[in-house]
Amino acid sequence: MLRDLPKELWFISQFRRSYGNFEEAPWRENGFEEDVWHCKFGEVRMDIDFRVVLDDGSLLTAPSNRGLLDAFKRFLCLQTHPARTGGRAASAKTARQRIALTLHILDYFLLRAESFELSRRALAFVTADDVTKLVETLASKNRIKDAIYEPKKRIVQFLRNVRVSHADIFETKRSHPELFSLFHNREGCSMSVQQLRVARTWLHRNGYYYGQKKVTDFSYRVVRTTLLETIIGHRVLSGLKFDGLTLEDFDVSPVQRFQREKEAVPVSNADEDERAGAEFVSAYVSVLESMRVARKNGIPLLTDEALAALDESEELRQYRTKNKGRFTTLPFEVANSILSHAIEFYYEYGTELVEYYLALAKTADDIRTLPIEVPPKLKKLGIEAWRTTASTPEQFFIELRRGSNLLNMLEVLYGAILIIVNTLMARRKSELERLTRKSIVDSPAGYFLAFDLGKANVGEHRSHVLRPLPDIAAEALQLLGRLTAEVGELGYQSSPYLFAAPYSAWHQYPPFYGTVEPDFERYFDRFCDYFQVATDEKGRRFYVRSHLLRRNFAMLFIWHGSFGGIEVLRYFLGHIRPSHTYRYVTETIPGKALRGIKATVASDLMRANHTATQDLAAFLCQRYGITLDDLHILPERDVIAHVEELLESGEAEVEPEFFDGPDGEQYRFVYKVHENCRKAA
Repeated sequence: MLRDLPKELWFISQFRRSYGNFEEAPWRENGFEEDVWHCKFGEVRMDIDFRVVLDDGSLLTAPSNRGLLDAFKRFLCLQTHPARTGGRAASAKTARQRIALTLHILDYFLLRAESFELSRRALAFVTADDVTKLVETLASKNRIKDAIYEPKKRIVQFLRNVRVSHADIFETKRSHPELFSLFHNREGCSMSVQQLRVARTWLHRNGYYYGQKKVTDFSYRVVRTTLLETIIGHRVLSGLKFDGLTLEDFDVSPVQRFQREKEAVPVSNADEDERAGAEFVSAYVSVLESMRVARKNGIPLLTDEALAALDESEELRQYRTKNKGRFTTLPFEVANSILSHAIEFYYEYGTELVEYYLALAKTADDIRTLPIEVPPKLKKLGIEAWRTTASTPEQFFIELRRGSNLLNMLEVLYGAILIIVNTLMARRKSELERLTRKSIVDSPAGYFLAFDLGKANVGEHRSHVLRPLPDIAAEALQLLGRLTAEVGELGYQSSPYLFAAPYSAWHQYPPFYGTVEPDFERYFDRFCDYFQVATDEKGRRFYVRSHLLRRNFAMLFIWHGSFGGIEVLRYFLGHIRPSHTYRYVTETIPGKALRGIKATVASDLMRANHTATQDLAAFLCQRYGITLDDLHILPERDVIAHVEELLESGEAEVEPEFFDGPDGEQYRFVYKVHENCRKAA
């Protein structure tokens, strides 16, 4: 008989392959038999409540459903068991993701319990056609959770059947008239005007709108999680978080301070494809395929006949899903412009904005009254109030560009500093969000940034690294660190993270000072709308994001080595040899992404008839049977794709040459076509 091992040696017990083994999981804190599991994944806690209602009205935890319940529980434990992982220990993050996907799959069947007769048949009568339909469902929506749970459809169906009295409608309209506005746009509305009146009245009177103390993007915003818990919460195992769900018929009175001025240019070439990404669907299909492992280990779920449908799922997924999207590269003019604006704004106003905010915080008075006179430099910027009182989007963005509100200008500053650091360091969003004052290392050799790599990890352990930090980026981060530290020293609640922005003090009660969790998207949006960053041919604005900025420095470096004259690079290249910089670029940017950046610059040079790319342009025309005139009128994405093909095949090359100049090491980029390839073409 095998003896129990100490908890710290649990990983060894995973290899004792027995049926009972699938009742253990390192992330579960209480017993297998419990109706509610308390789970802990690193610092994240969650409960799994198995007391859900089946098609006959019985609970999954009822004695009559014991077989199905135990199968579900063992299947969850299997997801981090060596029989499923191949003997590798899963990190807390990976374990949480696998359990979440598994709960979604189980919920798919629970929500359709009537069709599958789960209470009587369990999953034994699910057919291959049913599995094929499940895969098709997974692939049908950009957000796979939406395909499984159909939250919007269920909310609309539910609200069509709610009832309120005429007196309720009258009283709600009297006290909250905004709830009955915005009926002018009826196109695509899911309900009649009267149904909307009833639905909004019911939502308000039953507490399904966020209270006034909650700052949201609508004055009346539906609490999605609570409403869905009411509608289907008793039928599913997973938490129902759908914060990104749009409910245009029920969210009322948008708050301008949360809006962008224009539609955004998609950041990925897959963004406009409404199908699910192939890699995401594959993750769910992998959960289904693990049911084969489950059956081999005595866990009865889907039959082998039903799972046979997965053998054809690869072809189905290729047809039904979109390929993994590639992040777009910002046009050179946009990349150069935003970095220039960011540096100029930081140098011109950064210190003054932070010092003025800290001076206000020291008074402890209501920040909305600006109890200290605005300094002359900030008056020149336009500041005359703490925050906007605009009632329309048009007025809000007029005020934003006037610089009339301190809160908005602080948001622009945070956006500027984020653009500087993100561009010069080429780091992931997850790496930047958790930077603290201790992340800035000042040494005799210069500044360094200390952080945990976003992806390079083994189990629970992430690589902690040091990377050179340009002086301008270090000084900017130190300025933010000063704000968060001094706000905390004054006794206000303050996040430890460098990019934690000042509290908006939107409500009518103290505290009026403090910092809140980083919100990169808001900082970027404010910056781009303030400087009116360029738009594409459809009028969509290039709102920058962290993954776009990671490519910016590489593009500017390559462009500078082709054209020269990129003034903003002196903040980085002035202190580091170009050859060292290029090594940093190649170590930071994945090869495929770097090829795309090189191809983008080459495309721009060819369109400008630059001498550096004459051979490449001629070879491209020869290869694809087009003229130089054709090359100039082809869509830019096609030219970039053609150049990428040549770079990937090795027929062409875009690489730097380094040489000694009067001011030290210099460089230029050379665009080569290999001679043997030229002859073959």
